[in-house]
Amino acid sequence: MWEFKFYSRGGQGAVTAAKILINAAILEGKFGQAIPSYGQERKGAPVYTYARIADTTIDVKSYVYHPNCVVCFDPSLGDLGINVTEGIRPNSVLVANSPEKCLEHENFSTLVFVDADKITHEMVGEVPPNMAMLGALAKATGCVSIESLTKAIQMRIPGKAGELNARTCKAAYENA
Repeated sequence: MWEFKFYSRGGQGAVTAAKILINAAILEGKFGQAIPSYGQERKGAPVYTYARIADTTIDVKSYVYHPNCVVCFDPSLGDLGINVTEGIRPNSVLVANSPEKCLEHENFSTLVFVDADKITHEMVGEVPPNMAMLGALAKATGCVSIESLTKAIQMRIPGKAGELNARTCKAAYENA
């Protein structure tokens, strides 16, 4: 089972990303949960979101305390004393929104860095980097296919905006 912990700031779209990720898993016949956890519900405040994907029914109904995949939308959260490596299991995956290597830990066996902000800005404009982060996540973990992910994006965001976001997701997938 994949257990994800998303670290982000309000307005970066991590909650929406987790929901779309789970929809992509369901399209593939898998089981999933997306569990948001809001603190100060304001733009820029830290936001934690959790998700699970499994091939069988998921019995646990709680936050993810020991993820095997960490998705960090903003590495500067460490400046606030937030430890994105807290509770990670050995052989975990890190997906970080950064053009360069910015985080390390002995329990990460896979490190994927993608400049999701830049890719999003160039392809869609001034919107959250969440769809680019999903593309990098799919590439890093293989938990869902890029095809299911882009279909789930277009189901959630119809029309031209959905097409642009799906292309952004694919670009980050290829860039990761």
